[in-house]
Amino acid sequence: MPKPVVYETTHRIAFSELDPFQHVSTGNYARYFTDHRMEGLAKYAGWDLPTLGTLGFMTWVRRMEIDFIRPVNADHEITITSFVREFRGPDAMIECTMTDAAGTTLATCLMIVAHVDAGTRRATDWPPEHQAPFFEPEE
Repeated sequence: MPKPVVYETTHRIAFSELDPFQHVSTGNYARYFTDHRMEGLAKYAGWDLPTLGTLGFMTWVRRMEIDFIRPVNADHEITITSFVREFRGPDAMIECTMTDAAGTTLATCLMIVAHVDAGTRRATDWPPEHQAPFFEPEE
């Protein structure tokens, strides 16, 4: 099995992202994980938004399973890492982990992202050339 490329991004928690108890509000976790993957696609695969529009396929977040492990508070800096664990037909299984500055796990996410043909708008298996950017080149 090839070694996956691990995406890493950081984010500082802003006041507007908090609930009345001064914890990050629940909906922001999905946004953090999704934005993390989009930032990673641009940085690691070269697939920024303008480029994605030219590739002939789209991606669709089919499902997200988020485990909330520890509360995240104001002004914390968080780091999110993720990698594609495997491809199953049209689905990419992506594991995400959110940690604090000390490396303590705050939340995890399993994101399932479908490959969608831009012409038919139907899910199709991830072709090998679209899987390749998610793994380190073999030596």
